[in-house]
Amino acid sequence: SLAVPTALAAAHGALARAGVLATRADALETLASATDIVFDKTGTLTDGRPSLAAAEAMDGMDATQALRIAAALERDAGHPLAAAFMHADAGLAATAVVTVPGHGVEGEVGGRRWKLGRAEFAAGRGDDGALWLGDGTRAAARFVLHESVRPDAAGVLQRLRGLGLRPHLSSGDAPAAVAAVAQALGIGDAHARQSPDDKLALVRRLQAEGRVVAMVGDGLNDAPVLAGADVSLAMDTGAALAQRAADLVMTGPTLGRIPAAVEIARRTRRVIRQNFGWALGYNLLALPLAAAGWVTPWIAALGMAGSSLVVTLNALRLTRSRA
Repeated sequence: SLAVPTALAAAHGALARAGVLATRADALETLASATDIVFDKTGTLTDGRPSLAAAEAMDGMDATQALRIAAALERDAGHPLAAAFMHADAGLAATAVVTVPGHGVEGEVGGRRWKLGRAEFAAGRGDDGALWLGDGTRAAARFVLHESVRPDAAGVLQRLRGLGLRPHLSSGDAPAAVAAVAQALGIGDAHARQSPDDKLALVRRLQAEGRVVAMVGDGLNDAPVLAGADVSLAMDTGAALAQRAADLVMTGPTLGRIPAAVEIARRTRRVIRQNFGWALGYNLLALPLAAAGWVTPWIAALGMAGSSLVVTLNALRLTRSRA
């Protein structure tokens, strides 16, 4: 039957024009059934261009040198936070760089081992939401970063709620930063300081409640939960591992591609059901008539061709753009 392949081919064409590429065959079917959508924060709901709001050096460290060390660690780790230190990048090289999911990065710069990340990881201090530079026990510098919410995020979340999806926020960032974004976007269920395992556990809890969960993320830390969600979407500006783990990849930074993909998925499901209904009805009518000899072979062939044409034309409705 042409009911499914024709509709799916048209749907994937519509998805591509909307700026979304499917990497899994059943991604559209699952997306059409999604009830909840979990967002990462940095680089997903925020613009991914953090800026340095404050820098404080300590323990005899020069502030300029601290910024350069942080720039080297972040640059060589391929982390989105590197943008906040670009102005201080003096070409220092970091070697043996290791990303510690949910905590930060560490590596050698200038012959010394440095850690950059949460306070307890980098400096042996209590978590205060800032980014710290140290050797794991002593602090050398403290940085405060600022991110802006994507300008289209509020409208996109409103559209998703209108489609019946319940939004959640799960981030590895500090509670204050996560709460600010959640409040700005009206997200009632927000979780801060989430490790990759914590994010996956949130998705598993929702799935245990019978929810169908979509996950949206872009970072290296998001790869496990992107793979574990029922269906997942990754930003094309994010980590390559996140894109490989996702079912769909957005080919641009505009969040509006997400509700557009949901709408296309649901229209595809409706068209497939209509096509199945038409094919079943035609066969229930035509086959008994043909078996009784009331329909000549050429009329049966014409009817079959007409049925296929109806299925194809119905599927092609998916290619029409929606505002």
